[in-house]
Amino acid sequence: MSVKVEQRIGITAPVDDVYDILTDIENWPTWSPIHKAASGEVKFGAPVRLEEYYEGLGLWEQEGAVGEYQPLSHIHIYIPRPFYAGRLIRFFEVDVLSETATSFSVGALFDGFLSEREGKRYRSYLRQGFQAFAEALKAKAEAETDPTKPHVRITVPEPPTLPKKPPVWQRQAHFWGKKK
Repeated sequence: MSVKVEQRIGITAPVDDVYDILTDIENWPTWSPIHKAASGEVKFGAPVRLEEYYEGLGLWEQEGAVGEYQPLSHIHIYIPRPFYAGRLIRFFEVDVLSETATSFSVGALFDGFLSEREGKRYRSYLRQGFQAFAEALKAKAEAETDPTKPHVRITVPEPPTLPKKPPVWQRQAHFWGKKK
């Protein structure tokens, strides 16, 4: 069983602006209220170090590596632990809502017996911290959005057109027992 602690927020800014801010990990402490220090870059296996302060919990230091990322979609940081302690995955995800709106979620996935207990124990503190991070990201992205800058163009594919005549199997006389 797993424990997932997550906070979501809507941002009135294009997804590429939000993702640019998110991938600049070194600058998180300048705008994020929970990050006292942060280092790393977004590429597979790159080390990431975060010092986060949560009200009521104190300073939480985490060292991990980027285990998975997809541009304009998500960043997952795997925090190594001893085998008996379970695993911890920190995630930052963005979803396109429109050309000028983005959904952002930040969270932690605790998996394994001891890790679940930790997640349940600290979930209220983490949720408050994640909310503060998400709101700060929203404020920064909305303040820095330049409407004249070209953004990722979102195109919705046209629905496929159906053939005008029925498929071959429906036109065969023996299938329905009728002659055409």
